[in-house]
Amino acid sequence: MLKQKRTWIGLFFIAFTFYFLFRNLNFQILFDDLSHFKILWIIPALAIYLFGYVIRGYRWVILLSPIKKCKFSSLFPTLIIGFMMNNILPARLGEFYRAHLNGKKEDISRSASLATIILERLFDGLTMIVALWVSLALANLPIKVQSMPSGIQHAIQWSPWVFGTAFFCCFAILIFKKIAINIMNYVISHAPEKYQEILKKIGHAFIDGLQILQNMKESFGVMFLSIAAWSCEFASYYFIALGFSLAPTPLNIWSAALLMAVANLGILIPNAPGGFGLFEFIGVALLLPYGIPKETAVGYMFLLHSLLWLPITGMGLYFFIKEGLQFKDIGKKEMAL
Repeated sequence: MLKQKRTWIGLFFIAFTFYFLFRNLNFQILFDDLSHFKILWIIPALAIYLFGYVIRGYRWVILLSPIKKCKFSSLFPTLIIGFMMNNILPARLGEFYRAHLNGKKEDISRSASLATIILERLFDGLTMIVALWVSLALANLPIKVQSMPSGIQHAIQWSPWVFGTAFFCCFAILIFKKIAINIMNYVISHAPEKYQEILKKIGHAFIDGLQILQNMKESFGVMFLSIAAWSCEFASYYFIALGFSLAPTPLNIWSAALLMAVANLGILIPNAPGGFGLFEFIGVALLLPYGIPKETAVGYMFLLHSLLWLPITGMGLYFFIKEGLQFKDIGKKEMAL
């Protein structure tokens, strides 16, 4: 019942955002723009985008290293399956499925695995903030924070505080580990007795998953790989802009970085499956101040999102079938941490 509600909420959200995107849109111009797209630019865009996932795979190897030395060849299919699940399930439930699947394959705690995925998201958020402020500060862009829609302004203003606070809490848990465990045990002691032991195991395993932050060298390595992975992504944004003859003017490489940062900060929060609707809505709102017609902006965002969604979903489905997994198990005990 809850899963059905999430699905309907996601579909309603997509329909709501698409309504505003398609309202007063000249579909003839939209189709003309799409028909004039230089399709060869998809090749470098796709190649560099997929390379970014290879980098993410090696990043996860480092994040898991304090728990277990895992092989890239084992982690990469799980990583792609997790991202595929994010593409087809609402509320970023793919993160939980990836934690479950990795725990099962590598024989480690699912909670510790989930902690490393949460760290991924924190490093991703920090990378987005760096890309956002660098692109706004160093590039001569026709768009300023003050001219963006109020919702995007609030996201930009609050994101450093949100991710900064989250990192601070993770470091505080590790620095004051004994105090954190005592607080955790006190809270758990008020839970029903039959759940206390399992909750303690989950809590301790989750703290173990944060251990990478104790190693400064490896933490910087994770940050470097995060920047490298997202640089591949905004490069793919730029290549698609070249295909629409939107680059190097009015869009430049810093425009692509800004678009990637703001759009992905928006869809880091739980939303509709694959971020559909919200991703396009944010992107079009950012492109219009450049003097780009709405039809061209909508065509660009839809084609870009297709490039980001289809290959990973297809690869994830391939690995999903290859590993003998079944969709009917999702949402049952398979998701237990």
